[in-house]
Amino acid sequence: MKKMKSVSITLLAAAVLTMNGVSAFATSEPVRELSVQVKGQEIGKLAIDDKQQQTILVPLREVAESLGYEVSWNSQTKAAEVKKGAVWSYAKAGEDRYPFARMYKSVGATPKLINGNTYVPVAFVEQILQTPVQVSGNSVSVAAEEEQDYTKKAGTITSIRNTDGKVSILLNGYQRGILLHVADETKIVTADGKEAKAADLKLGMEIEVVHEKFMAMSLPPQTAAKEIVIKNSMQTEDVLGTFGSVASVEDNKDGGVRIAVEGERLTDNSFEKIHLLVNDQTKIVTTDGNKALAIADLKKDAKVFAFYSPKLTRSAIPQGVAEKIVVEPTDNLVTVEPAAAEEPKK
Repeated sequence: MKKMKSVSITLLAAAVLTMNGVSAFATSEPVRELSVQVKGQEIGKLAIDDKQQQTILVPLREVAESLGYEVSWNSQTKAAEVKKGAVWSYAKAGEDRYPFARMYKSVGATPKLINGNTYVPVAFVEQILQTPVQVSGNSVSVAAEEEQDYTKKAGTITSIRNTDGKVSILLNGYQRGILLHVADETKIVTADGKEAKAADLKLGMEIEVVHEKFMAMSLPPQTAAKEIVIKNSMQTEDVLGTFGSVASVEDNKDGGVRIAVEGERLTDNSFEKIHLLVNDQTKIVTTDGNKALAIADLKKDAKVFAFYSPKLTRSAIPQGVAEKIVVEPTDNLVTVEPAAAEEPKK
C-alpha cells in the first residue's frame, strides 16, 4: 500500500512540474540536444528536441541577445520579454500566443521553462524575431543566410581611387587582394568605435572589412564594402606611395638599407622613382596575410608598395624615409594593370 502511494505521489509531482513548464521532459528516453550557432558563432547553451511538440526548442536569452535584442524577465506575467528598436514581444511557458505587430500570433508550439531558462520553438525565432533558422543533423544555425552573404578580410590599403566622388580601395595589392567599392551606406568606424568617412581612408592604413562574398571576376576581384574598421593609421597624415619593383638594395652606413623603387605613382604628388631609407622604424609586411618581414627580406626585383612622408630631398630622384613597405608575393608573380572599377553585379 505504501509502495502504491509513493508511486502516485511521484507521478502527481511529475505532472505538476510538466504543467508548469519546469520539467518539460519527464520521460525515460534520453533527450536529444543540438548545438546552436548564431551568425556562425557557437552560443553557450544547447537546443533541445521536443518530440512531444515535434519541434526544436532554443534558449531564448542567448539567441535573442546574439541577435541584438534586450531580454528581460517580467516577474508579474512570468514571461521573458524581448525588445530591439520598435520590435517587442514575449514568450510565456505553456502559451502559444505571442505579441507581434500589435496583434497576437500563434506559431504552433509553446515555450518551456527548463532549469529556470526560457526555451522557445524555432518558429518563434523565425516568425517573431524575423530571423531565418536552419536545423541540420545535430545543429541549429540562426541567421545563417546573413552569414553566407558577407565575409571578413583584413590587411593594408595599398591604393585609393576617387572618381567623381565614388571611392574604391585596393586591399592587399594586386596579386592577393580585392578592390572594394565604398558606398554612402558603407559603415566606417575607427578601432575605438568612432564614426569615420570615406575621406578618412588613407594609403597604408590597416583595416578590417566586411564585404559581400560575391565578387566580379576581374584581377584583382572586386566587390562592395559593407563595413570598414580602421585598425591602425599611418604616422604621416598625407602619406605618399609608389608601387613598383625594387631596383636596388644597398646597406646604409647608419644602419638599415637604402632601396630604389621604380614603378607607378599611387597619388598625384608621389613619384615613379624614389630612393628610400628602410630602418628599424619601417613596418614591413606582406600582402599575403599581412605577415611581418625583416629588413633582410627586402630583395632586388621584389614587387612592393612603398609608403613615405612628403618630406623628401630635392634631388633628381627624391630621397626620403620609408614608413611602410608592403611586399607582393613572388610565387607565380605576374604583372597586372589595376582592374577598372565597375559596379558588382547582383
